[in-house]
Amino acid sequence: MGRGVRTLDGLRVLVVEDDDDTREVMALGLSLYGADVVAVTSAADAVVELEKHTPDVLLSDIGLPDEDGLALIRRVRKLAPSRGGRVPAVAVTAFTLSDDAEEATRAGFQRHFRKQVETQELFRAVAALARSGRVERRRMARRSPVAAPDQRPGTAERRADAERRTPYLL
Repeated sequence: MGRGVRTLDGLRVLVVEDDDDTREVMALGLSLYGADVVAVTSAADAVVELEKHTPDVLLSDIGLPDEDGLALIRRVRKLAPSRGGRVPAVAVTAFTLSDDAEEATRAGFQRHFRKQVETQELFRAVAALARSGRVERRRMARRSPVAAPDQRPGTAERRADAERRTPYLL
């Protein structure tokens, strides 16, 4: 990833992937580039995680069991911005129909990648979306005052949780 390595430092990424190997590779790769990763196996688990913490980027498979990634992102987009409704999102899928990217975009994803995606390309997209999401959050913050980052509820818990999870991923 070269110059982009530092762009993932401290980013919170929620990975939603039902395939164990793919989920582990994504989580490990993102964490090695400095991201704080929470990896879950289903849309339902993703919603639970979103209720706890808003990630900087959501990275989701489309072909999930029970509720697919398209239904997940539609649910996410209905949330209030303060609850993650505007989180930048990347779809990753094994589906290869020509209109899959359009369908993912219409559902609410900003980027769409087909598996087997080159990981550095995917990680660069995550970094770029995180930057754009931070710009939007700054604009929103100018409109309404919020607590300083270290004073936000759950900041210490998120850090401790990331430290606890990182050795498991490595």
